[in-house]
Amino acid sequence: MAGFIDDYFISPIWDKTGYNAINTLIYAVIALAAAWLIYKGLKREKIAIDEKFVLSIIPFILLGSTARVITDAVDTGVMALSAGAGNPLASFVLNSHIYDYSYLTVTPGIYIVTGLITLAAVFGFNRMRRPALIAPFGLVLWLSQLIILAPLLQFWYFGALALMLALVGALAGSLVLRQLKMPSRVGSLVIFAHAFDGAATFVVINVFGPAVGKQYFEQHVLSRFIGTIGDSMFSFFVVKVAVATIAMVVLEKESEDKQEKLFVALLLLIFGLAPGVRDLLRMLAGA
Repeated sequence: MAGFIDDYFISPIWDKTGYNAINTLIYAVIALAAAWLIYKGLKREKIAIDEKFVLSIIPFILLGSTARVITDAVDTGVMALSAGAGNPLASFVLNSHIYDYSYLTVTPGIYIVTGLITLAAVFGFNRMRRPALIAPFGLVLWLSQLIILAPLLQFWYFGALALMLALVGALAGSLVLRQLKMPSRVGSLVIFAHAFDGAATFVVINVFGPAVGKQYFEQHVLSRFIGTIGDSMFSFFVVKVAVATIAMVVLEKESEDKQEKLFVALLLLIFGLAPGVRDLLRMLAGA
């Protein structure tokens, strides 16, 4: 059992080989179980799961992805270069060792930590009867991380390319929803999140990497397989847009419980936006 855990869970983290079929399946089961428990907890606490609630969680998604990229910058030496150029925040990050590569600063640890912070904010402010403070609190936390990362961001042309491609994909998916008379702000946001993830992945691996002489690879098993189609991650972008659009159509048709529908949409939003933001920020930082 110890060897099994080391081979499929421990070694991939420290060897930086990405995900495999075994840990992907286990993580997915754990994530689904956690999502079910969280949903039950929200219902028990009588927390309204509406569009406002979904939007209030976005700053926390950005928080986790941004903190993860700071670790990327430390691990790849980009942060050290910035410290050497006289950046005091970079020096603080390096000397504090808070963002050093560890179980708590890389996937899945960083997202577990971020999830716990999010839940503490949601349930805490709800108990205080101040749910309106959830989003501002998350925004302050995210900005505290973005300020650290901001001096490193520079490859804006590639970032703009990823964003424009994502917008095209999101527009295509949203038009499908509109044609089917299923217009939804959250639905369009979910499609954009996955288009953004697909676009950022494509630009990082097939455009940015070759342009700057860096080699990036897709860490997720299924995504890597999709990327073999046409020998380009552009196929991943197309599949992401299509699957996200289909998912929202099915969700709109099959789910009659509005809160349940929005909670599932929130999960889909997280699974698209979190990796997409990480990919974009890491590319902008050149990490």
